[in-house]
Amino acid sequence: MLRHEHKIVLTRAQYFVLSARMRALMTPDPHMPSAQGYLISSLYFDDMQESAYYEKLSGSADRKKYRMRIYNGDLSRIRLECKHKAADRIEKRSAPLDEATYHALMRGDMSALAAQDNDLCRETYGLCASRVMTPRVVVSYLREAYVHPLSNTRITFDKQLRAGWTSEAMLRQMADDVPVFPTGEFPYPEAVILEIKYDEFIPKFITDALQTGGTLLAASKYVLCRDALHTIGKQFLIQ
Repeated sequence: MLRHEHKIVLTRAQYFVLSARMRALMTPDPHMPSAQGYLISSLYFDDMQESAYYEKLSGSADRKKYRMRIYNGDLSRIRLECKHKAADRIEKRSAPLDEATYHALMRGDMSALAAQDNDLCRETYGLCASRVMTPRVVVSYLREAYVHPLSNTRITFDKQLRAGWTSEAMLRQMADDVPVFPTGEFPYPEAVILEIKYDEFIPKFITDALQTGGTLLAASKYVLCRDALHTIGKQFLIQ
């Protein structure tokens, strides 16, 4: 099912205000180990033409991104994901991976996907074989999330966005990643990305509470992190 998604970049002060409002109006995500949130680490793949990167920059209305994701550095729950965006709507498909496949993909051995009995794994491997899709960047951040049953509404605050260029960055080894903010477009440190996701509508009381002077985000976390690595002259080490 395609869901609506909007992203807004907040200053730290705006985040504090909106986070307090969401705590009062919504239910904290049951997967959060603490009020600070949970760590998400994703290894993003792209092809030789950098299609995922340039389709976002060009504003393509229909695009896909492929990634491998773990939570809180825990290798007992590893997911391969495809995020399909059509205009302002998104759909996410996922498949479980084992630890051996995780380590293979971190080394850039995409053939490990061929042995998986799953449509998404086969689709991803097909792109690896036909379009030379390989790992490009590790994207990590701390996510604070709130949910409400009306229209399956989900509000998240993504903090401490960092870009990594080695496999250790998936486990948030701070020597192997760099902070993304501030940037030229978003020149305030410790910026927070607000994501708003829902099925058909946002409940009005949540819409009213989300009123802010935040900046609509024109680039994805993937693009922001790729740009951060480019700025310091780094590439993912297996390339």
